[in-house]
Amino acid sequence: MIYAFADALTGQSMATCFTFAMRLFSRVFVILAAISLAGCQNVSYYSQAISGQASLLWNSKAIEQVLKHPDTTPALRARLQLVQEIRAYAVDALDLPESKSYQRYTDIGRDFVLWSVVAAREFSIAPELFCFPIVGCVSYHGYFQRSKAEEEAATLRARGLEVSVGPVAAYSTLGWFPDPVLSSVLKYPDPELAGLIFHELSHERVYIKDDTTFNESFASFVERVGVRQWLQSRGQDDALRDYQRRSDQRDRLIALIASTRERLGTVYAMDLPDPKKREQKDQLLNQLRDEYRRLRDLDEVPNWGSWFERDLNNAKLAAVGTYYDQTDYFEDLFRQAEGNFSTFYRLVEAH
Repeated sequence: MIYAFADALTGQSMATCFTFAMRLFSRVFVILAAISLAGCQNVSYYSQAISGQASLLWNSKAIEQVLKHPDTTPALRARLQLVQEIRAYAVDALDLPESKSYQRYTDIGRDFVLWSVVAAREFSIAPELFCFPIVGCVSYHGYFQRSKAEEEAATLRARGLEVSVGPVAAYSTLGWFPDPVLSSVLKYPDPELAGLIFHELSHERVYIKDDTTFNESFASFVERVGVRQWLQSRGQDDALRDYQRRSDQRDRLIALIASTRERLGTVYAMDLPDPKKREQKDQLLNQLRDEYRRLRDLDEVPNWGSWFERDLNNAKLAAVGTYYDQTDYFEDLFRQAEGNFSTFYRLVEAH
C-alpha cells in the first residue's frame, strides 16, 4: 500500500517516495500512540485531522519536480519560484529554520485548507482552550471540512458558548511534517504570500506549549518585520509603502477591538445581574460596530464588513486578540536585540 500511494503521490523514483511515505507513517504512528496513551475521547476529531494532514502530504509534489515538469504553466512556475526565493530569504535573512517545509506543493482544489473554531463564554473575553497530547492546549479547533467545523460550532453553542468559525489559509505542523505550500495561497499578493511563509516558519523556530497568544503574536510580529525587510531588500519602495499603509490601517482596527475587549472585561468582572451585563455588552459591541463603520468610511481601517456584520461576539474578539495581543512585547524584545534576529529569538526563548 505504501508503494501504491507513493507512486501516485509525486511521480518521483520509488525509493524516494518510499522514504517519504515511511517518514509520514512513522510520525502519524507517534501521534496516534500519544492520543491513545492520553485517553482522548474525541476520536473523530483526531481522525479527520490526521487524514486531512495525510491527504495534503500524499498529494504534494517536490517544488523542484513541479518546476521541471513540461505541463507546469508559466504562471504556476513563476509563483513557485517566488516561494523558493521567499523561503531562502527566510533562512538567510530572518534566521528561520532550514526545514523541509515549503519545499513541496499541493493543489488542494479549494480556497481554504482549514476552518477554525474558536469559543468563549458569554461573560468572558478569554477563549476556551482545547487540549492535545503533543502540542498542549490551544484556543482553536481546526477542521478540514467546513461542515465538520459547523457541527462542532453547533455543539459548543448548545453548551451555551459563543462561537466563531473562520477560514484558515495555512498552518504549521511545527516541523513534524514537511508543510507544503498550498495552491490556495499562491494567488495572494507577494507581500501576503511572503508574510504567510514567514509566519508559519516562525512557529517552527519558537513554540511555547499551552500559550497560543504568545505563539501567534510572536509569529505575527516576525511576519510583519520580515515582510518589510524583504520588500526593502528587493528595492520595492512602492510596495513597501502600500504594505505599511495597510499595516497601519490594521493596527488601528486591532487597537479598537482590543479597547472594546478591555471594556467588556471590566463589565464582566462587575457584580451585576446577568441581564444588566448583557445590556452593557450589547451597547459596547454596537459601539464597536459603529466606530468601525465610521473609520472604514474614512479609509482609516481595512474593510472587514462581513466579519463585523455577522455574529459579533466574545469568540470573534478573542480570535483577533490571539494574533496581536502581545506584539508590543515582541517589538520591545526586537529593539533590545538591536534588530538582530538571532539575538531576538534567544530573548524570546528565555520567556
